[in-house]
Order: sequence, then structure tokens, then C-alpha cells
Amino acid sequence: MFRDRLLLGLALRPAVGNIAFTAVTTVLALFAHDRLGITTYGFGLLLTAEATGGLLGAAIASPLGRRLGTGTALTCTAAVEGFAILGLAAAPNPYLAGLALAVCGAAMGATMVLAPSLRQAIVPAHLMGRATSTSRMLAMCAAPFGAFLGGWLASAFDVRTPLYAAAGLLLTMTAVTASMTNNRRVEAALRAAAADAGPAGGPGQPESEAPVRQGAPELV
Repeated sequence: MFRDRLLLGLALRPAVGNIAFTAVTTVLALFAHDRLGITTYGFGLLLTAEATGGLLGAAIASPLGRRLGTGTALTCTAAVEGFAILGLAAAPNPYLAGLALAVCGAAMGATMVLAPSLRQAIVPAHLMGRATSTSRMLAMCAAPFGAFLGGWLASAFDVRTPLYAAAGLLLTMTAVTASMTNNRRVEAALRAAAADAGPAGGPGQPESEAPVRQGAPELV
């Protein structure tokens, strides 16, 4: 995985994303109460807005991948996450905060469909478990750093500061990984995976190749 720039880019996104989002969730309840004046019931609605956005994002992930290409779609969803957290940090009232979280949830939901589907399409079956577990390990190990960052920034500066820092981190990650997961790399990886699968259906188009090439935009 570390030798393949596409797979590395796919692994860096959730790792850096976990740092950012854990920093946000560490202070989100305090931010909602102290800066937005949200009650316990209102905080539940705030989280519901994010979850609803996640469902919408998962539903539109496949059409988005077909229209933009998987690489471009992943870059767009990552950028939307960053700008949505920036909007949350600057939100003056609960309504705009809920909208920002809903947009962030939609981008996260789409990413969670696009990225694993792409990884499954390009990683050989006998390496799938190791590639997936390595990516998950990086993401899970990154979370404590985000929790520390969120708590420290809120204590040293202001409760909004971790949100601004998280937005900056997400947007920086988007810029760094954009070339690693672009459409050109994705298409090359899909072609290589189809070639490695080899012919399985005799004359004409190989059966093992067809699902990857014909379904690539749809399954990501």
C-alpha cells in the first residue's frame, strides 16, 4: 500500500480526516452549548442533521462517481468536508450550524462509498484483508491525536479554534492527495486490475474484465 500512490492517498484521507473530525467532536457539545445556545434536545437535532446528510451522500455517491469520475469525486467530497467544517466554525446560529453539519455528513457519506469501493476494485483478493486493515489501523491510530488537538486548542485559545484548525487540516489534506487519487490514476489502476484478472470467458470481452471496466464508474 505504501508503494502505491493511489492506495496511499486513499489511506491518508481517513487518517487525516479522523484527526480533524475527532478534534471537532471533542468540543462539539461545548461549542453547541456555549456559542450557539443549543439545549440537549437541540444538540440531538444537530447530530440528526449530520446523519441525514450522511444518508443522502451515500445515496448520491454512485451517480457522482459516474458523472465526475471517482478521483474527481473524491477530491470534491474532501473539499466539501473542509469547507463545511469551516462553515460550522463560523456559524452564528444553530440553523446554519445544522446545515453545515448536514453538508459535511453528505460529503462523508459519499466518501465512505467511493473510497472502499475503489480499493476493492483495484486490490487483489489475496491482499484485500491486509490493505483494508492497514488503512483502518492508520485511521484509528490517528483519532487520539485529534482528541488531544481539539482539547488543547480549545483550552489554549477558544472553543471555535479546533473547528478552524480541523477545516484547515482537511483542506490541506485535499490539496496534498488530489494528485494521488485523480481520475488518471484511478483509470490506470482499474485497467491494471482488469489485465491482472486475465481472460475468463473465451472469445470476445473477458468476463473477469467486464465488471471492472463497465462497472467501474458505477461501483465507485
